[in-house]
Amino acid sequence: MALACVTCTFPTDKSDQVFVTLQAPAHIVLRGKEMSVQARAWQVVGVDTMPITNVDFAFSSGSNTIARVENTGKGYATVTGVNSGNVDIIARAVSFEKARPANLSLRVSSPLEIDSVRPKVVRFGQVATVYGVGVDSLFLASLGGTNLIEYPFSRARDPVTGLGHISYWVPPPARSDSLFYLGAGVFGKDTALTQVGKRDIYDPNDTVATRIDLDLGGPWPGTVLAPLLFFNPALAFQAVDRVNGVGEDWYRFQTADTAQSLTFFLSYPSLSDTVAARTFLLDSLYYATGTAGTPSNKFFGRDSADFIGTDFYRCKGLAFKPDQSARDSFSVALKTLPSHAIHVISFYTSPQRYSLAVVKGYVTGDPRIGADAFEPNRFCHDTDSIPGRPSPRSRVHVTTTGFSDTMNIDNAFELDWYRLEVPAHNLGDSVVIRLQGRSTSTFSRCPAQPAT
Repeated sequence: MALACVTCTFPTDKSDQVFVTLQAPAHIVLRGKEMSVQARAWQVVGVDTMPITNVDFAFSSGSNTIARVENTGKGYATVTGVNSGNVDIIARAVSFEKARPANLSLRVSSPLEIDSVRPKVVRFGQVATVYGVGVDSLFLASLGGTNLIEYPFSRARDPVTGLGHISYWVPPPARSDSLFYLGAGVFGKDTALTQVGKRDIYDPNDTVATRIDLDLGGPWPGTVLAPLLFFNPALAFQAVDRVNGVGEDWYRFQTADTAQSLTFFLSYPSLSDTVAARTFLLDSLYYATGTAGTPSNKFFGRDSADFIGTDFYRCKGLAFKPDQSARDSFSVALKTLPSHAIHVISFYTSPQRYSLAVVKGYVTGDPRIGADAFEPNRFCHDTDSIPGRPSPRSRVHVTTTGFSDTMNIDNAFELDWYRLEVPAHNLGDSVVIRLQGRSTSTFSRCPAQPAT
C-alpha cells in the first residue's frame, strides 16, 4: 500500500510541480578561472518541497564568449570565465519537460575591476569610496598624480556577491581625473571621471568657525583608534587672496567635560615654516564682522585670554616670542581644559595640505613620559589661584630651605608655566633658579622680589 502511494505521487516527465535550483560558491568568476556549480531538482508537495535524486541536468551559457559551462555529472557543472561581462547559466532537468529551469546570473571579471567611485564630485578632506571586484586589495589609488590616503577599516568584501569596497581621503593637490589604481600585478585607470573641488570640506571657515562636537565620539569606536575623537589628514590651506595675502582656517572644538585630557595635533609637513603657517590654540576667540581692517586683524578674544602658538604666545594680554627652530607640526597636550570650547586657528600664506587631530588622553612625544605633577600648566593662568583651585601645583611656594623637584618636557616646543613665590628678602639679596636638563643646565640669577 505504501509503495502504491509513492508511485502515484512521484512526478512524471510532464509534471509542472518540479523546479530546478542552481547554486554557486560566489557570484563572480575570474577570467580564465573555473568555478563549480550544482543543480538540484525539487518537487512541490502541498506547502513543502522535497528533493528529487538521480536527476540528469542539461547546462547552457547565455553567452559562450563570456563564460563556458561543461556538465561534469551528478548535478555538477564547471563554469569557465572567458571575458568580462554578465552572463546567465541555465540548468534544466532533462526528464521533466515542464519543470522550471534554474537561471544563475554570474559576473566574469578581471582580478581587479572598478565599478564606480562615489561621490563623483569630492572636495579636499572628503572620503571617496571605490567599489568593484578586488578593490579591497588595492595597494595604491591616486587622482591627478596625488596619492589618496586610505581610510582606516574601510577594506571589505561581501561574502555573497564577492564585490568589495575601500575608502580614501582626497588630499590636495589632487585634481579632477580618472582614478589610477595599483593592485597585485594589476594597474589601470577608471573609465569615469572623478571631479575634485579646490577647497576642503570645512571651507569656508575663515570668519566663522567649523564647530566640532567632541562629545559625539570618534569615527572608530571599539577599535585601536577609538581615542581619536577627530582626525582628517587631507585638509587644505587654500590659495590666499592676493590683496590680503593671508588665509585663515578656524575650528571650534566643544565638550561638556572640562576635566578630561585632550591632545591636539596639527601638521603641515612640507612647509616647516612658522611664518608661512602660524597656528594658535586658545579658549576665547571671536570675529568682528563688519568692522574695518584686513580679515586677519578682526579676530579678538577676552582681554585676559592666553594662547599657545607656533610662533608666539600670550599671557595676560602680553605677547612674547621665544627663539624657536622651524617646525612642521603643532601639538598641545592638555591635562584638563580651560573651557568648554577650544579654538584652533591657523593663519597661512601658502597653499598646503595639513592634518588635524584631537585625541582623548594626554599624549606625549615619548610614551615613557607622562604628565608631571604640575599639570595643568600650559596656560599662564593655570598658575593663578581661583575659587575651587586656591593653590595649583604650578604655583610654587618656595620656603627658606629652597625648592627642588622634577618636571617633564612632554612634547617638542612645549611651554610650561610656573609661578615661583619666594620669601621676602632684603634689598640686594638674590635668588638662584636652576633649570637642569639631561645634558645641559641653565643658571638664572635674579634680584629678590617680594612674594606676589
